[in-house]
Amino acid sequence: MSDRLSHLQDKIRQDALTVIERCDTEDELDFLFPELTRIHDHDLVVLESWQNQVDWMRSLPASEVKLLQSADFSNLDATATLDASADPNILAEPPEQLLYENLKQKSHPASLLDQLQFMIKPKLRQEWETYITQQAAIAGYKTLVPANLEKASNLAVANLYWYFQVRDESEEET
Repeated sequence: MSDRLSHLQDKIRQDALTVIERCDTEDELDFLFPELTRIHDHDLVVLESWQNQVDWMRSLPASEVKLLQSADFSNLDATATLDASADPNILAEPPEQLLYENLKQKSHPASLLDQLQFMIKPKLRQEWETYITQQAAIAGYKTLVPANLEKASNLAVANLYWYFQVRDESEEET
């Protein structure tokens, strides 16, 4: 079961990257960014939690597994329901949408797509950080070193990458 949960997480991440790569319009990005953020922050976290639980259960001695099986968890209130009238925030705009609207004001679509890719597969960020470090050295920006870029947000790395990309393209045109 652990292997299947791990495979499912990998498949979701790979499919998300494929969808990001095929995103062609800003309207698509407006839809995808909050949805993929929610999948990343909630669904993948739950799957990882289940996988960790399965792995933990497999690591227990048989005596402890028997104790867990005989435990009575019926007095826990797992049937609590959401009542929209009791909580006015239920109908509020989702936090993923608010995050996207905030980031959209600070980035252009290509940068937002990069930020999504970094969220889904953080290792992709390394290539952008290397490019930024190289370009910063050429431009004489002494603070844009790998140690500082590792601490930077996805927003900062993606925007810096596109700053240097646009700068390089305009230099090539002149």
